[in-house]
Amino acid sequence: MSERRAKKAAEESRIRMEAWERKWAEEKALRDREKAEEALRLAQEQSEREERERQAVEAANAWWGRLSTQQKKELLAAVTERAWREEKLWITIPDNPLMDPAYAYGVPLYTQGKRSRSLYGIVRPCPSLIGASSRAREEHALVRSAQEAKELQEAGHEGRLTHFDLPEHEQLSMY
Repeated sequence: MSERRAKKAAEESRIRMEAWERKWAEEKALRDREKAEEALRLAQEQSEREERERQAVEAANAWWGRLSTQQKKELLAAVTERAWREEKLWITIPDNPLMDPAYAYGVPLYTQGKRSRSLYGIVRPCPSLIGASSRAREEHALVRSAQEAKELQEAGHEGRLTHFDLPEHEQLSMY
C-alpha cells in the first residue's frame, strides 16, 4: 500500500510541478509580451519626437531663411544699439548666434554685467513654434518689423515685443 501511495504522491507532485511550470511559462510569456509592447511604444514615441523635431527645424530654417546674412547682422546690431541707448545694457552677440529650441528657435541674447548675466530677449522666435515654447511665448521678443511682430502675436506670443522697423527686403545699392 505504501508503494502505491508513494506512486500516487509522486504523480500528484509531477502534475503540480507541470502546472506550476505552465503558469511560470505563461507569466514569462506575458512579461515578454509586455516588454515588447513597451519597447514598441517607446520606439513609436521616439520616432514621433524625432519627426516633430525635424519639422520644427524645418520651420525654423524657413523662418530664418527669409533673411540674408546682412539682414541678420543688421537686426542683431539694432538690438545691441537699442539696449545700450535706451536701457544702458550691454548685450553680447555670440560670434556664431544659434537658434535655441527652448526659445522657439529664436536666438537668446544675454546682458553682460559685472556680476550677472541675464536673458535680455529672444531674437526672432519662430511664430509657428511659439505655441510649443512657454519660455519663448512669455519672454521679450525682438523682431525686424511690424509684420513679424504681428505674426508672433497671432501665434500666441504674450510677452514684451519690440520691432525695429527694418526693411522687409534688402535695399538694392545704387550704381
